[in-house]
Amino acid sequence: MNVAGDFRYHGADHPQLRLQRHIQLSKIVILAALALIFGASVSAAHAGTPCTDLSGTKLPLDRVAITLSLTATDQPAGALSSSPQSPPFCEIAAVISSNAKASQSQISVVVWLPETGWNGRFLGTGVGGFGGTIDDFPLQIGLMQGYAVANTDLGTGLLFKCNSLFCGSRQGYKLYGIPVGGLFGQPAAIEDFGYGATHLMTLAAKQLIEAFYRTAPAKNYFHGCSTGGFQALQEALRYPHDYDGILAGSPAYDRTHLITGANGLYEATHFAPDAFLTSGARAVAHAAVLKSCAGHDGGVATDPFLTQPALCRLPAATLQCTGAAHEIPCTGKGSLSCTCLTAHQVVALSQLWNGTPDSIGSIIDPGYERGAENANDSESIAPTALTEPAHDSLDYWAFGPHFQWQSLFATVAEPAGVRRNTIVTLDSTKVGTQTLEQVVNAMRADLRPFAEAGGKLLIYAGYADPTIPTADTFDYLNQAILDAPGTPTFARLYLAPGMWHCTGGPGLDAFGNISGNQPPNPGSPADDIFAALVAWRESGSFPRSIIATHYVNDDQSKGIAFQRPLCPYPDNARYIGKGNPDAAENFVCEAGKPVVTQGFGKGYGPD
Repeated sequence: MNVAGDFRYHGADHPQLRLQRHIQLSKIVILAALALIFGASVSAAHAGTPCTDLSGTKLPLDRVAITLSLTATDQPAGALSSSPQSPPFCEIAAVISSNAKASQSQISVVVWLPETGWNGRFLGTGVGGFGGTIDDFPLQIGLMQGYAVANTDLGTGLLFKCNSLFCGSRQGYKLYGIPVGGLFGQPAAIEDFGYGATHLMTLAAKQLIEAFYRTAPAKNYFHGCSTGGFQALQEALRYPHDYDGILAGSPAYDRTHLITGANGLYEATHFAPDAFLTSGARAVAHAAVLKSCAGHDGGVATDPFLTQPALCRLPAATLQCTGAAHEIPCTGKGSLSCTCLTAHQVVALSQLWNGTPDSIGSIIDPGYERGAENANDSESIAPTALTEPAHDSLDYWAFGPHFQWQSLFATVAEPAGVRRNTIVTLDSTKVGTQTLEQVVNAMRADLRPFAEAGGKLLIYAGYADPTIPTADTFDYLNQAILDAPGTPTFARLYLAPGMWHCTGGPGLDAFGNISGNQPPNPGSPADDIFAALVAWRESGSFPRSIIATHYVNDDQSKGIAFQRPLCPYPDNARYIGKGNPDAAENFVCEAGKPVVTQGFGKGYGPD
């Protein structure tokens, strides 16, 4: 889950299909067409522009869902302060109820339709964390690329006041006044969050596109990261005909086990005063990882990141203080001059790298890769600012507003840590006719129905992700290939060395991913992964590799610091041993084996 919620989209720059709306048609013809499409009666007294005439429309979404409200507003060219060259567009804001009960389900949906320069395609976009608000940045970027675009708050905002960070925990109530309990006892809202809101957003957007342009979109795409990546997989699994191409970044598909693992890690870093992994402790660990492993994994010895972290098996115990007089333990806040870790910090670091075990010894969720321990947002793993585990709002959805997070931790009577029966109860909590695990996890990895519909799927993740373990992502693709050996013909994974969650980090963090800097050539399949997806779907051109970039001081205006190819998993980039190591042409993609480093117990991991 991207707790920052700062998602970016960099779309493709293919030849635009400049479809001209028939603005000279009489108001009567326009209103008749709208009534035909929507089965709604629109009074001529309210006629305005082709955009504003959509206001008040009742969308025929499915047999149950209804439109509670819909407004449409013409926005002039340059209306976006961050994009002064933005085209004029029709801005539509709708509220949809998935079960026709406004007291139980209210999904906010926003659709932007470019009034000039539409490229004939629709792009659905994802959100971060628990949703709660519309993320308009990917809307802006998509609009600038000529897409009709849409976004949703996942149904958690209007009724439940959630934001990307919190949706029901006591910490959320303390900081933002978000009611404790979140979606507890609200099966319709939980289903909206899990999959319904994204699907209804898609249906609404397609209907509005056809009404506005008088033609359906030629192709439909989706791009999201973190929770947006989860939305992407849910669409491919549950609604394989919704999208022609899907780009899923760092998908939070195993949400119940992800947050339970995070609960266990919170305990590991807080069970003793000297257990917390301070910034100094993480820096010491990171330096040791680089010294031990950088340059031995296909990269360059001077890299501030690892190219293949799975090859690095540095034990945490090697960093423990020995009691020597010259050692400085990393226990003080902000202690950057420390040299070693306490015994309790070693336990915490080992769990960070190896994953949280449950009470019978099975790994609940994978650990984070070596190299992720010093990421800027490592506070999301072991935060000092939080007074309870990060992202534990989901626990409240299952156990109610009186839930005590301390009940998840070890006690004198039950010293084994996170109890298996607690996880089973969490997963099996009833949500309508389903369970919580079925609704908020995308555990099924068989993507053949999506492939049979003609879909193409690209997945990406940062190898130094400190929020969602990278192993979660390659474990998913490993299982997908086991379920269907032909999976690589329609679904591929690209891992970005040194990238954090969705973006950022000391490594390769600009390649058309939804956040951060744009690639040097937006719209080129050579270095824009979304453009590569479009090319794969529309021309059959498979992206053999994608050139990823890191800019000087992470500032695109300062130029390129270095570039390397991202290779389709399980292949990896390797420095050829000569030539400029900052140039992509001096690296080759070589065949690799699937990474299997995290042993899930029965019931954990993708099916």
